[in-house]
Amino acid sequence: MPQATSSIRGFRSVFVVTGALYILMASSMLAQGVGVLRDFAVPEHLLTAPVFEDFFLFFYQLMAFIGVLGVTFGLAVKGRREQVLVAGVFTVANILIALRDLSTSDSSWGNQLYQGEATLMFVAISVTFALAYGALVLVGLRAPSPRQG
Repeated sequence: MPQATSSIRGFRSVFVVTGALYILMASSMLAQGVGVLRDFAVPEHLLTAPVFEDFFLFFYQLMAFIGVLGVTFGLAVKGRREQVLVAGVFTVANILIALRDLSTSDSSWGNQLYQGEATLMFVAISVTFALAYGALVLVGLRAPSPRQG
């Protein structure tokens, strides 16, 4: 009988925890509403525009859904090769998100679209997640796969 395909140690935990964090962060923003963006110097006329509120809701609902996907992948994806693929996609996505957040941050690397030091918090979160997912990729690629037998 063939052996079961091995899994990456920690894959489930990383994806369940990061997915839950995505859901919590998105839920927090949804609970606070569009007004939370006042802290980032978003002009009042934008905050009161119905299209902006609609986009805000869409964005954070999508973020919550990505969190649900993360938890689902953590619980459902089995097998080292599949886990490396999923972790790799999440690594690249979080690197791209971090770069985008950095480009609009209130820093020497950003265009200061949003104001305040807290703009770098979003970069730090994405980099942290990218490192966690990237570590899974490295572990998955370095560990030998069991032989089917």
